[in-house]
Amino acid sequence: MTESDRDENPTTPSGPPPAMLIDARALRGLAHPLRGRLLDELTLNGPATATILGKRLGESSGSTSYHLRQLSRFGFIEAAPGRSGGRERWWRPRPGGWSMRGHEFLGDPETRPVVETVLGRYYQQREARFRGWTARVWDPVQSAEVRRWKDAASDMVSRARMTPEESREFGRALTEFVGVYMARYQGRTPESHPDTENVELQTTLFPNLPAAGTGTPSGGAPPRDPAEGATGDD
Repeated sequence: MTESDRDENPTTPSGPPPAMLIDARALRGLAHPLRGRLLDELTLNGPATATILGKRLGESSGSTSYHLRQLSRFGFIEAAPGRSGGRERWWRPRPGGWSMRGHEFLGDPETRPVVETVLGRYYQQREARFRGWTARVWDPVQSAEVRRWKDAASDMVSRARMTPEESREFGRALTEFVGVYMARYQGRTPESHPDTENVELQTTLFPNLPAAGTGTPSGGAPPRDPAEGATGDD
């Protein structure tokens, strides 16, 4: 699992900086619910100060300031360059984002509870954002904002038969492409680009393994012909 927020001006000559691989200590540092909310807010709406974030989230600036420092301590955020907030520091997500060995942490009894907390929150919020968008699209009374965006949004499922090695290669290539392309738009904020909205790309890559004791994939579809090629559904 990777959360990435790449810099508008990559620091590496070959492209965006690599994601930070976090350890168990940093993972525990992210488990606090307010820290997760602060990181989400910075990712969605760009650089901000503790005071700005406190007002948005209904928290005191003292509380947000403390938890922002903890996020910085573990490497998830950093001071935003080129911004002066007087006595307050402007923060932004770490360029390149972060990643973790989720399967490894889940297999360790000591780290399993905290990774379940972090991943559970991540997937719940991810699903909630998508459901929120689809609910607005399906509403018979659509706002002008929804009408403006509905034809720009997309939802696609693609399938192909691969080996684990081919799947890893495909995943790396896809991640690199998305990172390079998204770097064009990073660094924007609602204030600097008022005509934009935060656009979210959700990707998952996983095998449809047969359910235990059957030859049918767990999703319920019958096994496909091995010779069948990739398909895409809009």
